Amino acid sequence: MRILVVDDMLVVESGVARAVDEGGHTVVGARDPAALRRLLEQDTDFQLAFVDLHYGRSATESGLAALEALDHHNIPSVVFSADGEQNRLLFLLAAFEFFPETSTFLSKHAGDQTINSIVEAIGRGDTPNGAPSRRYRPSRKEPASYLQQLVRRTSDLPLWRALATHTTLSVIAGAAHCSQRKVSLFISERQPVIAALQQQLFDLPVVPAVREGERNTPLLEVCRFAQPNADFFNDPDVERLIDQAWGDRPVQRSAASRFGDAYRRKMRK
Repeated sequence: MRILVVDDMLVVESGVARAVDEGGHTVVGARDPAALRRLLEQDTDFQLAFVDLHYGRSATESGLAALEALDHHNIPSVVFSADGEQNRLLFLLAAFEFFPETSTFLSKHAGDQTINSIVEAIGRGDTPNGAPSRRYRPSRKEPASYLQQLVRRTSDLPLWRALATHTTLSVIAGAAHCSQRKVSLFISERQPVIAALQQQLFDLPVVPAVREGERNTPLLEVCRFAQPNADFFNDPDVERLIDQAWGDRPVQRSAASRFGDAYRRKMRK
């Protein structure tokens, strides 16, 4: 089997090569999505790809661009990322939202045996163990995923960018070119979604940045969520994929938003 590793770190490619060496597999590396596309213009004979989500500050694209290129050539992909880093969360949600055929998620802390189990499953024509990716995939039981609730349309992205940069309501409104009332409404709708998401994925509620009952608590919570995810909100591929996926369609209420109502009532007590 010929295997791609799309990662800016050569040591990651070497690690995969070492893990699959006894199986006689060939490993080829691409340092970023642009290099991957150039490679695929000449050679598409690959049966599996391990894809990182971040490629360092010199890269202008994220792993979403790599997944899109691989999807175009029907090459099975595995998201291969550091799951402990919270700034990867939205990229992980987007990977399985926009490219549902992505096989599974694999932590970079995984051992050789886990890597080989995925390679062997693909080689047999089977689906690798999907349990690690289940937490990031949109729920089939809910009308709207967490990502859809956080970014309902591309016009939400300027607000998220402002929230990632500033913490004062008036300054955020100015940066996003909208009214303070719109910012307040945006915050009140997103804060409970963030609480539900973090409780589900990390088993922890959002920890208020200031004492309960103080006026700016939801604003600071949302800013604290936006800051590590600034790269996501500024990613041009994110904007394009969101527009292609659901554009300006209204997002229905889901379990997460209903959880938000209960969370708000609790915080007011």
